[in-house]
Amino acid sequence: MKETLNPYSLQTVDPHFSIQKAWATFIEKGELSHNNKIRPDIIDSWARSKDFGVNPFQSEVNEIVHEDELLDKRESYHLLLSYATPHMKILSDSLANTDTIISITDKNGVILNSFGDHFILKKGEKVRHMPGAIWTEEVAGTNAIGTVLKNKRPVQVLFTEHFCNGWQDWYCAAAPIFNPFTNDLLGVFDITGKGSSINPHTICLAISNANHITKYLEQNIYQYGVQINPFLEAALGSANEAYIIADAKKNILKMSGEHTYTIQQSGVQSIASFKELDALVDYVLQGKEPFIEQEFHPLGDHRKFRCMIYPVILDREVIGVVIRLGESRFRPPIQEKRRSDEKNNKNTNYSFEGLIGTSPPYLRAVNLAKKAARLTTNLFLSGETGTGKEAFAQSIHDASDRRNKPFIAINCGAIPRELIESELFGYEAGAFTGAKAKGNPGKFEMAQGGTIFLDEIGDMPLPVQVHLLRVLEEKTVTRIGGEKAIPVDVRILSATHKDLAKAVQDGTFREDLFYRLRVIQLHLPALRERKEDIPLLFQHFIKVLSPPFTSCEVVVPAETMQLVKQYHWPGNIRELKNIVEQSLFHMEGNILLPHYLPEEIIAAAEHPMEVERDRILTAIKRLNGNMTEAARELGISRATIYRKMKKYGIDGAYS
Repeated sequence: MKETLNPYSLQTVDPHFSIQKAWATFIEKGELSHNNKIRPDIIDSWARSKDFGVNPFQSEVNEIVHEDELLDKRESYHLLLSYATPHMKILSDSLANTDTIISITDKNGVILNSFGDHFILKKGEKVRHMPGAIWTEEVAGTNAIGTVLKNKRPVQVLFTEHFCNGWQDWYCAAAPIFNPFTNDLLGVFDITGKGSSINPHTICLAISNANHITKYLEQNIYQYGVQINPFLEAALGSANEAYIIADAKKNILKMSGEHTYTIQQSGVQSIASFKELDALVDYVLQGKEPFIEQEFHPLGDHRKFRCMIYPVILDREVIGVVIRLGESRFRPPIQEKRRSDEKNNKNTNYSFEGLIGTSPPYLRAVNLAKKAARLTTNLFLSGETGTGKEAFAQSIHDASDRRNKPFIAINCGAIPRELIESELFGYEAGAFTGAKAKGNPGKFEMAQGGTIFLDEIGDMPLPVQVHLLRVLEEKTVTRIGGEKAIPVDVRILSATHKDLAKAVQDGTFREDLFYRLRVIQLHLPALRERKEDIPLLFQHFIKVLSPPFTSCEVVVPAETMQLVKQYHWPGNIRELKNIVEQSLFHMEGNILLPHYLPEEIIAAAEHPMEVERDRILTAIKRLNGNMTEAARELGISRATIYRKMKKYGIDGAYS
């Protein structure tokens, strides 16, 4: 954790022309001596500003982000702003009529919010000290915000100490705000004013507020992570459980519970001290596993501990882990044999441990699926084509009490209408021309005691729906051409990419069957709704699919990955896998350069506005103007979709 920032001692700054003279000499001749009139921080910053090519005679900051980008930045920094804004307002009110602006920036120097009275804000706008403006040293030369970004410590810049003469009648004092989990710079708290003098306590005020915000974040950021990450909520549900919280650099932040007492006594401060645990934490931090459950020996004695490791996710970034500890119990040989038998009888290819993704929407879906695995009721999986519905269905079966029984999957849309009934329910000998002499059991009989997954159930013909409803009500199957009712104990998981509620309204799907199948429902997010998972999935498929194409490890340059991340992936994970295979086929050598990607990926990057406009328009039309659903499908907020509609001139009649 970052130490609390201490106000550095202020040196007296010559308020007259000596600094101005030194500045003029430096600008004209590039000469500057480290004299006692100018602080070393300012000298170093002037030199950097000159190297950056900043115009020392500019009268306003010449880089400002677009309004849409500013709104998106505010959305991505909503947690920081939600904590900082109340303090900024209170401080601004206390400094009323002092020609002072209170501001907060992101880690890139973009002012996110400013507070002050109307007159000083207007004065600030003349030099573009305003929301959206970029105040890095590269853009604005020496200034408190930019210099804090470089030095990561509090600083004041007074009047002629600024590199650009356009704001040499201003003073500013700023301090960094740190992320309490990662210790990385999160933003900058700035106090800027216009006047002939500065209160020596201003820098202390800036530092105090930056510290207060950082401390407030520390106290609340973990609880926020628990709320948005269902794995954490499950892990910490029991007050009796011991746990360790570590940041992204594996520094131990907090420990609780009896099993951590020995660790606390040993003085260990980093997860790296435990080799077994360190490697497991790496997998979670790097996004290779959504969570891990394992046994290890942390204390160097005979005791074996069971640990579960979960990521803490904040604003789409893994910022740390929570490790849940419990002492492992001796497992009787008969139980070990049962687990071995379970492994040998496994009839699914997917399990929760193999699912890839760390984004909050995806982890939320995984957590709900894990809950569903403990139930016996029917489950309906909804989501677009290619989102991995069968992988979830198999994982649910694999984690259920039915794991040792069959898992049978059938695609209702891939079987001819005249054959689907016999496939599901079987037939007796002589039931129709071409029937087997001894008849044939259907998928329900084959799934006895296990799980049947009915994919694309929206394509099931109405007559078959009637038969399926009878199976659900009576728990029996009657083969085609037969009269005997065969008892079946099968859990039904169903899925479709279609809107079944609309199909019910249209009369193509039975309402009573719809409610029987959708006892509980789980929606799988589209890939564009979990963009932070795209690099993980892309690298996973590279690893799985590359052996036939190259024996070397495939290198994916940043520019290639950037194109992949920008694409909207209408075909979701299935399309991503196909794109990887196509790209590997065209690749020469072992570096996957951008031009090896298919044309649609490159075109989307070359004409992003046209592609984005088409995506938005298509989503709005397809969802009959339902902006909430359209925004969810596009992976943006409702406010953003309205802004983009205005930007692209999309007719608001759909709303």
